[in-house]
Amino acid sequence: MEWILAPASLLGLLALSQGRRWGWLLATAASLGYVEFCWQRGLAGQALLNGVYAITQLWGWQDQPAFRSRRHPYAWLLAALPLGFWRQTLLIPADAWLTALALTAQVMTSLKIREVWRIWVVIDVATAALYSFHQAWPTAILYCVLAGVAEAAHRTWIQDRSEEGGPA
Repeated sequence: MEWILAPASLLGLLALSQGRRWGWLLATAASLGYVEFCWQRGLAGQALLNGVYAITQLWGWQDQPAFRSRRHPYAWLLAALPLGFWRQTLLIPADAWLTALALTAQVMTSLKIREVWRIWVVIDVATAALYSFHQAWPTAILYCVLAGVAEAAHRTWIQDRSEEGGPA
């Protein structure tokens, strides 16, 4: 199953990073598959996270595909602090904090906040390490690639902003 979910996730994110609306649906389907996969691996936080991804991806699908800047976009990360401390009481610390940060970043993605892509780079690299530790190699590789896609998306959307005449 992992060998199907990893490429589907990648294709969905590639489409999203370029503003393609169908990417939301493919990413949703892959996230639903990863709920079961993560649960079987004992990564309850990642299973929950993928369930939330599916819900928020459907939310993001309903709106315009364009990402835009928001005032104080990184203030959203403060929401991860109480969530991380709470999840840490239920999960292993790495899973708890990655879950908290990724939930916050997913809300930012669904709101189409441009600056979220750099946050995803950090989350994806750390998540790759987590899956490597659990010997889920295709998913670890997927997250390394997703970090590169997130960086490319950051550059695309920042370039788009500078072409609009706003500060990059």
